[in-house]
Amino acid sequence: MLPFDLLLVSDRASAQRARRTVVETIALALRDLDARRVAVLLRDKQSPVADVAAQLEALASITARAGALLLVHSYPDLAISLNLAGVHVASRVDVQDARDRLAPGMLLGASRHVDDPLDASDLGLADYATISPIFSPTSKPGDRRPTLGLAGLSACVRRSVRPLVALGGIQPDRIRDLMLAGAEAIAISGAVMQAPDPAQIVRDCLTEIEKGRSLSDTEC
Repeated sequence: MLPFDLLLVSDRASAQRARRTVVETIALALRDLDARRVAVLLRDKQSPVADVAAQLEALASITARAGALLLVHSYPDLAISLNLAGVHVASRVDVQDARDRLAPGMLLGASRHVDDPLDASDLGLADYATISPIFSPTSKPGDRRPTLGLAGLSACVRRSVRPLVALGGIQPDRIRDLMLAGAEAIAISGAVMQAPDPAQIVRDCLTEIEKGRSLSDTEC
C-alpha cells in the first residue's frame, strides 16, 4: 500500500490563473488539514534548479506542519540534499538510474501514459506510476492527447506490476469510479491549483477516496 491516497501535483500556470504562486496555493490547500495521506509533488520544469530548491524549502515547512509528504519531479539530487520523501521521474527517464541515486527507503514514482509498458523490466524498481491522461487535463486546456477513461485505466491496472495513480482531468465527483476501476491513489493538479478554495477541493478528494476505497473493499 502506498503511503499516500492523494498526490497533489503542482502546476505553475494553473496557480497563476488564480493569481497565486505555487507555494501560496499549496499552503492554502493544506491549511487546517490533517494531510497524513497526502503527498505534494513539486513539478517545475521551467524554473532554474536554484528556484526549484527555494520552493521546496518553503514547501517543506508547510507539508511538515500538515503531515504531508513532499516529493520533487526530476531532481533526485535535490530530493536527497533536502531530505524529501522521494522523487518522481518523467516517462523517458531510466527508473534503474533514478533508484540507484536515491537513498534507501525514498519513494520513487514514474510517469506513464497510454501505451507505455508497465511490466517488471520497466517499473520494477519504482514504488508507483502515475497513469495519464484519464480525462482531459484541467491544467492543460489545449491538450488533445487521447484519454484512457475508466476502461483504459482498468486495462492498465491489470497489466501493471506497480500501483497506479490516476492523473488527468480529475474532479472529486469522478474519484469513486476511479477507485473502483483499480486506481491505488489519485493525483490532482489543475482542479486544486486554480480553485478559489484549494483546501475544499482537497478535503472533497480525500472524502471521495475514502468512500471509493470502502466500495472497492465491499466488491472484493
